[in-house]
Amino acid sequence: MKSRVHRFSLTAKSLFYAIVIHVIAGLLVVLNLDWPTQAVSSSAGTPAPVQANVVSESEIQKQMESIRQKEEAKKQKQLEVQKKLEELLSRKKAEERKLAEIKKRQEKEKQKARELAEKKQQEQQELAKLEEREEEQRKQAQAEAERKREEEEQRHRKELAEKRQREKELQEQLERERRQRHVNTALAQYIPIIKQKVSRNWNQPVGLRTNIEAHINVRLSQAGEVLSARIAKSSGNSVFDRSVENAVLKASPLPIPQERGVNEEFRSLILKFKPEEMIS
Repeated sequence: MKSRVHRFSLTAKSLFYAIVIHVIAGLLVVLNLDWPTQAVSSSAGTPAPVQANVVSESEIQKQMESIRQKEEAKKQKQLEVQKKLEELLSRKKAEERKLAEIKKRQEKEKQKARELAEKKQQEQQELAKLEEREEEQRKQAQAEAERKREEEEQRHRKELAEKRQREKELQEQLERERRQRHVNTALAQYIPIIKQKVSRNWNQPVGLRTNIEAHINVRLSQAGEVLSARIAKSSGNSVFDRSVENAVLKASPLPIPQERGVNEEFRSLILKFKPEEMIS
């Protein structure tokens, strides 16, 4: 666009200068119409001798008419030149107006281009902000999902651990119950044998009444040897209590099972004795 405007400006200037040159040439032609007469009068070195000629009125009229016509022609030429100059100036002004309009359009186009560039830049900034917000929301959503997943995994691990703990406790309880049943079976089997051996080593006191019961706390070694025998609950008859203690000590070692897990249950026993049971 700038190149086209530049070429247009050069063409207008060239045309303007060509017209000016032609007008000046025309003026020179018009101005030089009287030049031969002046040259003749000035070329003589001395004034020509005056000749008294009788000039008729008609000749004078012709000369005056000729002069008037020349003046009219000169004026016409001047008017034409002036008109051409005015047309040239008008065309120049028109061309200047066109150039001004072109520059104005160019400025508008530049302004529009700047506005479009600013709008595009603003849209790009808004798009970048939108993408940034979307990325932030995506990260937050991902973090939230990761947090929920971690919480779910922790809950699952906790539930699994609790389940395993319950299963372990249940197994331990079942094991304890099994062992206790086994111990109870052993106790039910060995206590009568122990009491029978103690009874065989018991010396019955004279005048002992029945319907009494002494509880003896007996501590045994792994082999069944009696380490101690003490009254845990008196029968109310001290003679009977002491006789039972002596019987337990004499009966050492007592028969107890050697099975692991059962033998430990026989290290400390509470044995109950009634006189009528020991006699029989």
